Amino acid sequence: MNHYRPLRTAIAQAVLLVATGAAQAQTGPADDTTTAAPSLRQVDVVDSTAGAAATPARRAQSSSRLGMSVLETPRSVSVIDNALLEQQMATTERDVLRNASGVSTRSEYYGSYSQFSIRGLWANNTFNFLRDGAKFVHLIDPPLFNIERVEVIKGPAALEFGQVAPGGLVNYVSKRPQADALRTVKIGAGSDGLRSAEFDLTGPLNADRTLRYRLNGAASRGGSFVDGNTPRKQGVAGSLEWQITPDTVWRAQAETQSIDGTSTSGLAVPDPKNPRSADVLPVGAFYGEPWLKTDGTLRFYSTELQHRFSDQLEGRVHLSRNETFRNVNIVSPMGPVTNGRVARTYWMAPGQKYTSDTALAELRAQLQTGAVKHTVLAGVDWRAIAGFYGARTTGNLGAIDLYNPVAGLVPPVASTGVGRLSSDTRNTGVFVQDRLALGNFALLLGLRHDKFKDAYTTPVTDLSQTQPSAALSWEVRPGSMVYASYARSFQANSGTLIWGDRAAPPSEGKQLEVGWKQEWLNQRLLTTVSAFDLELSNAPATDPQHTGYSVLTARQRIKGVELEVQGRITPGWTVTAQASFMDPKVLADTTAGANVGNRVGLATRRTASLWTQYRLPQLPGLWVGGGLVHQGDKFTANDNRWRLPGYTVVDLAAGYQFADGVRVQVNLKNAANRRYYLDGTTTAAGFGAVTPGQPRSVQVSLDYSF
Repeated sequence: MNHYRPLRTAIAQAVLLVATGAAQAQTGPADDTTTAAPSLRQVDVVDSTAGAAATPARRAQSSSRLGMSVLETPRSVSVIDNALLEQQMATTERDVLRNASGVSTRSEYYGSYSQFSIRGLWANNTFNFLRDGAKFVHLIDPPLFNIERVEVIKGPAALEFGQVAPGGLVNYVSKRPQADALRTVKIGAGSDGLRSAEFDLTGPLNADRTLRYRLNGAASRGGSFVDGNTPRKQGVAGSLEWQITPDTVWRAQAETQSIDGTSTSGLAVPDPKNPRSADVLPVGAFYGEPWLKTDGTLRFYSTELQHRFSDQLEGRVHLSRNETFRNVNIVSPMGPVTNGRVARTYWMAPGQKYTSDTALAELRAQLQTGAVKHTVLAGVDWRAIAGFYGARTTGNLGAIDLYNPVAGLVPPVASTGVGRLSSDTRNTGVFVQDRLALGNFALLLGLRHDKFKDAYTTPVTDLSQTQPSAALSWEVRPGSMVYASYARSFQANSGTLIWGDRAAPPSEGKQLEVGWKQEWLNQRLLTTVSAFDLELSNAPATDPQHTGYSVLTARQRIKGVELEVQGRITPGWTVTAQASFMDPKVLADTTAGANVGNRVGLATRRTASLWTQYRLPQLPGLWVGGGLVHQGDKFTANDNRWRLPGYTVVDLAAGYQFADGVRVQVNLKNAANRRYYLDGTTTAAGFGAVTPGQPRSVQVSLDYSF
């Protein structure tokens, strides 16, 4: 296991402080008559507090380590801010990511968390999720009470973040301390016994407002439509930000969240060849056992020091740690149905522990050679991940009545499995980027080298990989940019053996993307149109001739078009909309010729969503809103034998803002009470179970800001 060492924090930050002192020594003592440099808050390396209020195109986003705005970034990036999540009353990660083009629900993990596809490919739970730009292990729904915005970065992004699955990354950006005091408390209630409470406090701790804090937290209970399941969530977060000098800022935060609930197994499928045959069953029918519970704790700590050496040079040191603890006890698999009874087994794996440590140091410089302006970024990052998989055991739960499931089996006395280390990896990366701007044209070039080792795989995974990237953009006129980009990524196949006892080389992703970003209506509205050709190659698949070995014949190719609209049509009318059209195709699979030309398993051809809010000028304070989310059908595997239907769900909302800081809001989710299914498990005979989506539900909230 990998343990956090406070010494690393001290050494890394001391290095930057020493460099700071050296730079100041070279420039000599400060002149009292010299005008002070602007606050570092305005030139933040990875974030811009001021940018939060900017137009959609002008906002800075953490996914760009070069500090570029959304408009300047030569790739598709979806930014989902906290204001939109509050309008939609988002409570799950699925609620959040419905707003990003190219993202679809891939599978559901028994009420614990969701998995997603980005541009048709799985977003890896270890490598494709970020918190404030640092990777974290994604095995529990991230806490939304401390999230300022979410950024979805499309395509391979190995240059900035090392090894990733090539579809894209999801970056959760934390709320930051503010210089102006604000206190908000919120209570909520809803269908299925939902009760919630939340608070958010921020402001200065000294007279000149250079020391700022933020403290927030939330708790909820209920809200599940599944019989006998009363999930609970609670969490708290705190952060400090200290503007040490006009050029130096330090921040630190700590956060913890815990969840627990009965594991939901979904609905049995009476006709395994027809998933919609489950429509005859009550949507909340429970086929598990109350002692099969899943609970967990997510903790996140980070500290960061930023310094501007001059108007042309700034640096950053970032350290973070993510800890996840889980006890997983589930019904799996379930089905088939025989003579009106459902077969069930259980799988128990308590005591899972995962840690992820990240260290980053980087410098960003502004240079000029003749007429060419350079923005140069150079840095090094390091990540360690350690995983311990708890003692596992399986058993038979016996069959249960399809239409009248009654739980009541006695739980097993103890697990028969053995806990073990599942991974202990180290990943060190060195990277450099240069954005060369000449007039209205810009060329972005980058190179990254990674050293990756997983000591607990057999054989040991030990590899080096170098990945280039390039992008060309042209500002046709102010507020209008077209671009073309090429990027690559890699993903280690840790522990994968090919015949001859040879370690498998990494899978690789590559993408060509072209796009157009355009501002409209006096910079209030931003549209993005992108087309891409994305390929995953060298992926492992089961060797049909040698048991226990793999072949690297798997190749998948996704071509697609994405469209996004975000901003204000009028000062009182906002809109966020997206649509994606993809062709996810299998080029090669386990056996030569097998599944070639089929759709990639769990990938949809289309997604779409819309959300709009309108403030009534006749009734100041009143707003109405609504929208829809659509996800196309998907096959459960590359063989395309079993298809899960797509769905469209409509939501409505209304709210009123009183003059004294009180706000009330009502949301009606799935207003038409559409029956739909998010996920399904299958065997050779067909569907064993399907996971229904939320039926019609009401949520009400009341909050007070002062």
